[in-house]
Amino acid sequence: MGTPQGVWRHSLQATHSIQAGENLLNLDTWPSWNTSAQRVLSSTTGHLSEGQRFDLHRVERQRLVEELWSVHTIRKGESPDFLEIEFEWLGQQREGKAVGTSLKSLRMAVTVLCEEEGGVEIAAWWKIPWWARPIRAQINAQAKSFATQWLEDLTSRGTVSHGESQSFSFGVEEGEHSKTVVDDPV
Repeated sequence: MGTPQGVWRHSLQATHSIQAGENLLNLDTWPSWNTSAQRVLSSTTGHLSEGQRFDLHRVERQRLVEELWSVHTIRKGESPDFLEIEFEWLGQQREGKAVGTSLKSLRMAVTVLCEEEGGVEIAAWWKIPWWARPIRAQINAQAKSFATQWLEDLTSRGTVSHGESQSFSFGVEEGEHSKTVVDDPV
């Protein structure tokens, strides 16, 4: 892949690094720590696996925004104790329409070193199409914001144990039906 365009790091205590690694690997905890993931949509739940695709959903200005991602590789090691997951950005949609198309590709490698003097590192590689070169600074800022936001969320909100996210339920107005509809997370 060559040299990344950006690398961001944050030191953590070993216990916090271990918990951050567990939360990163478990897709069910993402809505609890990742601010881009008010809801996660994936064909499988639980631990991430190579090749898995997932969508992070959030509402901005009363509009649904979806970030589409896939897991490229997962590596674990014991000496040193680490977890590295490489994510590939597949695009972003607002109300089902593609946005952010000036970012041709983005790959982020999130490494969690689960030992003393460890922490989280995110390296990012991205490409810009030829026609978007005049707005390169804005596109670079978009790519950097993905990485820095994940780093901030993982090191501040992802260092505590989160149970699996709860199912979202809709309460029905009294007088209509007296039942609750539950939407299982997929």
